[in-house]
Amino acid sequence: MTLLHRLYRLSGYLSAASLVAICALILAQIVARSLGHMVPDADEFAAWAMAASGFFGLPYALHAGAHIRITSAVRFLPERLRHFAEVIATALGLAVAAYLAWYCTFFVIESYTFKEVSPGLLALPMWIPQVSMVVGTVLLALAFAERLLCVLRGRGFETGEGSTGE
Repeated sequence: MTLLHRLYRLSGYLSAASLVAICALILAQIVARSLGHMVPDADEFAAWAMAASGFFGLPYALHAGAHIRITSAVRFLPERLRHFAEVIATALGLAVAAYLAWYCTFFVIESYTFKEVSPGLLALPMWIPQVSMVVGTVLLALAFAERLLCVLRGRGFETGEGSTGE
């Protein structure tokens, strides 16, 4: 398993851990409310964990072949056109992912530069929960770049049940 594949898997684990954190926060809120207390900014932390789970899940899902694809339409194309369609679709995905990674990175740098803090009770610097956007989108762009190389070489990239085996 290459270093990139390990990073995709780690990203998937971070996504799952974020979902577990959401469950723990909600459970803590329920218990605290039943005891007449509250968990400060639990809603905010749960929202950040939800965003983190989505962004961390992107590269893992691409590598596992779980992203939405229109394989039924591509299946009817001749082999040569099918390969061309895969190259074009992957290149477009790479372009979108690279732009998203650039934009998210710029956004987080801006939050850090202007010292933005969360509006809740705990004034957490906003770049801390936002960094999951950068990690997820940069890894997604790397995954699309690796997938493009694999498609150009005629090798498979996806490893999961959702893959087409190309």
